[in-house]
Amino acid sequence: MTTLKHPRNHPADKVPVLTQVAGKVAAEDLPTLTEIVEEAVPHDLLSSKEKQLLLRQLEKHLETLFSQKLAQKLEQLQRQTVKQAISELKAELPRLLRDALNVYFDKRK
Repeated sequence: MTTLKHPRNHPADKVPVLTQVAGKVAAEDLPTLTEIVEEAVPHDLLSSKEKQLLLRQLEKHLETLFSQKLAQKLEQLQRQTVKQAISELKAELPRLLRDALNVYFDKRK
């Protein structure tokens, strides 16, 4: 698994963290998540190069996760397909053997 690493003293380390829960507040009085983030995080927090680097790391991480999940599902489906094919063969085998024997005995006559 790939992890995203920030350099020491990275500006992202200064992002505020929720440390307490407010009392009861009506739902309409609460700000949206985007409003909170806009207030807390300056837009120039990361340089363009840092953003690109983090984006590439994130893409690589997501690609790895997707590949792992896809491989697991593919293996599961392959096992299921083989099991089903064997079951079908077992069900058809008596008829196939009977037909083969009939053809063999018909040719001997």
